[in-house]
Amino acid sequence: MALEPFATPQQMADRSQGAITATTHPFLDSALKAASKKIRDYCRWHIAENQPLTYKRSAPSTADVWLPAMQITEITSVIIDGTTWDQAAVDAVEFDPDTGWTNLRGRLIEVGYTAGYTEMPEDLVDLTLMIASRALGSPLGAVREQTLVSSITWSQAGVNVAGGTVLLAHEKTDLDDTYRIGLLP
Repeated sequence: MALEPFATPQQMADRSQGAITATTHPFLDSALKAASKKIRDYCRWHIAENQPLTYKRSAPSTADVWLPAMQITEITSVIIDGTTWDQAAVDAVEFDPDTGWTNLRGRLIEVGYTAGYTEMPEDLVDLTLMIASRALGSPLGAVREQTLVSSITWSQAGVNVAGGTVLLAHEKTDLDDTYRIGLLP
């Protein structure tokens, strides 16, 4: 299932005060999708929309199950080592909605659960628009263009590095604090 980008073309038009139009810019949709994918890939989970998911593990250990998501709203089904749990047992599963930790253990595990933000967090919309605008601001990957009478410096992600669809260090730090799944002790 293709996920929607975190921001819309109209939001880009509004943010850029019409410099990037919602309907006539040929690469706006792909830039918003690429920026959203970059964020999702870095954070290691889909983030939004809230949706049903399935986690499967076939491992030689019986370590606790950590579901690869945050904002977990419910666990809907559990199969451990071939045994399907009844609804009362599923309802009794302990889990941390912010970290994905559960009290489930077993070698062969399949867990159905629902996770993700129902409403798009404003900071992710803003970050998506920023990343996409950087990519659109340096369409040919150029950093600088100059003639005898004019000089243009294009969007840059670093010294002599064209904008592109990249996450900058401070953006990664912001994502780490709120949205990125990491290895927990």
